[in-house]
Order: sequence, then C-alpha cells, then structure tokens
Amino acid sequence: DIAQLTEDDVPECIMSMIEQKIDDEEIQSERAGYIPDPLSNLIERTTTDSIPISNSGVLDVNGSSVSSNEITDYLLHKIKNDGRKKQMDIESLYPTLFCYGHGTPEDQSRPVKVNLREHMRYLLSYNDRRFETNHSFIFVVFNLLQRCDACFHVQLIATKPYFRVSADEIQSLKSEDIEIALDNISKKTYSSESSSALNKLLHHIKTIGGRVMGSAYSRTALCTRIHALIYNQGLPSILLTLNPADIHSPVALYFAGVKFDLDNIQVEQLMDNYKRAEIIASHPIATAKYFHLLISNILDTMIVGDVLGPIKAYFGTVESQGRGSLHLHLLIWLDHDMKSADMKDKIQNADFREKLKAYLEDIIKEDLDESKTNLSSKI
Repeated sequence: DIAQLTEDDVPECIMSMIEQKIDDEEIQSERAGYIPDPLSNLIERTTTDSIPISNSGVLDVNGSSVSSNEITDYLLHKIKNDGRKKQMDIESLYPTLFCYGHGTPEDQSRPVKVNLREHMRYLLSYNDRRFETNHSFIFVVFNLLQRCDACFHVQLIATKPYFRVSADEIQSLKSEDIEIALDNISKKTYSSESSSALNKLLHHIKTIGGRVMGSAYSRTALCTRIHALIYNQGLPSILLTLNPADIHSPVALYFAGVKFDLDNIQVEQLMDNYKRAEIIASHPIATAKYFHLLISNILDTMIVGDVLGPIKAYFGTVESQGRGSLHLHLLIWLDHDMKSADMKDKIQNADFREKLKAYLEDIIKEDLDESKTNLSSKI
C-alpha cells in the first residue's frame, strides 16, 4: 500500500536487498557493458588505425518492417516541408553500409561531383564486400540506374520537335483510356487502330525503353540490331553459346574471396558443391568479374586470334539463367561470300562435304576426359 511507504526514507523492502561491495573489481564488472569502452586504454587505441564503432541500440536498421504506405506518407511529408527543412540531405537509406552518414551517392556537399554509375562501381568493389553481399543494395542501385536512364532519355525526347507535335494529343488521354489499353495489352487484344494518341504514347515509351538496360524494350532493340547486321552481312555462319560453370571454377571462388593458390590447387580447398554454390550466390560482383574475364579471353582467342578463320562481324548478348548465373549467345559471320543458297548447292558435293567436316572438327573440340586427367595429375 502506498500510504504505508515512508515519506523521507528508503523503504525497508529495498533496504533489505541492498548489498555493499568493497572490492573495486566487482564494482567495475557490475557497471561494464557488452561492448568494450574504446577510451578504456587510450595508448592502445591511438596506436592502431582502426576506428571503433559502438552500437548502444539498433532496431530494424534496414526498415524491413516499414510498410509501403508509411514510406509514402513519410516522403510526402518531407516534400511538403522541403522549403523549411533539409532533413532529406542528412538521412541515409542504409545506415549499416554508410556507418558514419557520409559517402552517399550524389552528395551535394561533395566538392568534386562523382558520376552515379562510377560511384556504384566503386562501392561494389569495396575490399570488405559489405555492399556486394547486402541482400538488397545491388537491386536498389540497378533500379536507380534504370530510372536515371529513363529520365535522361525522356528529357532528350521532350526537346525534339516531333514530340512537341504529339504532346498535346498525348496529354488529352485520360487515366481510364490508359487502364483499358494496359488491360487489352495484357490480354493481347490491343488494336493499334483504337487510338492515335495511345499509339504515339506507346511509341515514345518503346523508344525510351529501348535505351534502358535490362528492360523488355532493350531486348527488342538488340533484335533490331541483329536484323540490321543480317541485312548488311547476310545470315550468320556460327551460333555459339558460352555458359561458364562458375560454381565449379576455382577462379570464380578466388574472386569471391576464397584464399588459395591458383597455381597449386588442392582438392580439399575446393569444398563441396553446396558450399561453392553458396559462396557464388552471395558474391554476384565477383561472379560477374569472373564471367567478364573468361569471356574476354575467349573472344580475344577466337575472334582476334583467328581460331575460326577470318571474321567480318560478330554480335553477342548476355543473359542470366534461372539461378542467376550469366551466359553468352554469340553470332559470328565468317569472312566469305557464300550465301545460304550457295551452301545448299555445294553441300551436295562429296568433296565439299569432307572439307566442311574437316573444318568443323578443327574448330570444335570435346576433351572433358583429357581435362579431368590433367587436373587429377596436377592435383
């Protein structure tokens, strides 16, 4: 009962639990926290190059529990107060990556302006790999770069005279018209004769999308370039697909930070399949570097090194598989004047068929068993 408590003294129930400690060491242990005090040994701390970071409390630093509605309300509130406050400039999206609140992309306080794309390359090449291994940073960056490309090309198109002619007509469209068009496109029932304004809008979207990396329209633009090459050079002579086995490659593991001597690889260093797949999946930048290095060397050997003979043109596109690994589709035009109709006629000749078989056997090899033998002998 509160009325029974003393007015000017410590209650007996608390006094009975108080303990007196004379030993200084025990007193320090009672007050010590979970994180060592960086100022406890000043001499030791000043002789190292490391800067200690002490976290006293962290709660949902990546905002995984924040709903999209809360984010929208927050941004609208910041935009509304932009004229009075500049809080947006000092807040960071990834406090665990930008630990000191500095180094964010396109920081207006930076004396030397750094291009967003180059800045992202720099961050993703950090030695500690914290940006590379973050589960969402690389996707957010890719989305930002796509938006920047789209905005840049929209700005260019908006300044062209032909866009100004159709701008008023596009502006007359209502949201209901666009919703109906999107629904018809998804059902594949859209007719280009339905609306002139919609056709012009879709044409501009297709033009802009063709210049945005990773978009569906960018793949359509690649097909257009291939058709142009076929029109100019004729049908390609060779279709080649290069699909590196990054999970089984020691070079890919080395790029991902696994420490071993590439010139003297031991079997026990390669780990099991699951562990290798886990390392490759968690280091996408290292895997991309491995792919680029391997493909560059193959192209230098085959194309520049004339392994396939004289070549007048080649065209390649990079795609990702279901598990995210990269592979290359390559079209090669050999430097000869033979057309498809000529090939069809000449293939009837036995002597020509033998020469064609000899050429194919010379440029195409399958030596998996030999590679295994050589590898086991080296190990």
